[in-house]
Amino acid sequence: MSAPHRDPWPGVVPGTENEHAACADLWTRALAHRDGTAPDPADRDRVLRKLGTPPHLLLVVRPVEGGDPAGFSLSFPPAAGDPSRTAHLAFLALDPGRRGRGWGRRLLAATLDRLSGTSDAVTLEVLPDNAAARALYESTGWRVVGEGRFEGSGRSSVVYRLDLGGRG
Repeated sequence: MSAPHRDPWPGVVPGTENEHAACADLWTRALAHRDGTAPDPADRDRVLRKLGTPPHLLLVVRPVEGGDPAGFSLSFPPAAGDPSRTAHLAFLALDPGRRGRGWGRRLLAATLDRLSGTSDAVTLEVLPDNAAARALYESTGWRVVGEGRFEGSGRSSVVYRLDLGGRG
C-alpha cells in the first residue's frame, strides 16, 4: 500500500488587499462544508467587512502551484493603549480539500509568531460543536475562558485564550 499523497508545504506569507475576495470565498466554502449547507453570501460579506477593518494581520497559505490562497488567518492586534496586550484571532480557515495535512497547525503557529511581537495573549471564538477546531486549539495550549455569541450570526461560541509568554 502506498503512502497517502502529501502536498508540499507552501508556506505562509502576508496577504494583500487583492486577496480579500478569495479569502472571503474560501471562508464561505469552509463554513458551508463544515455545516453541510449551501454557501451563505452573508458569511462572505461579514468576512469582507472584517478584512476592510484596519489594523489587521492577514496571513495566507500560498499553494506551490499558484492560484488563490489555500488558507488564511485574520487577526487583530491589541488596541492602542490596551494594558492586557490581547490580540484577537477572528478567522482561521483552510480549503476543505486541503485539511488533514497539518497546514492548519502551521498557519496557526505562523499567526501566533507574528502576533507575539505586539501581544501577550490572543483570544478566539469557536462553535461549541466544532470538534476539529477545538481539538486543534486545545492541543496547542489554548484554554477555555468563557462563552459568547458570534457577531452577526448570534450563534453561541466558546471563547479561548492563549498566553503567548516567551514567544516574542
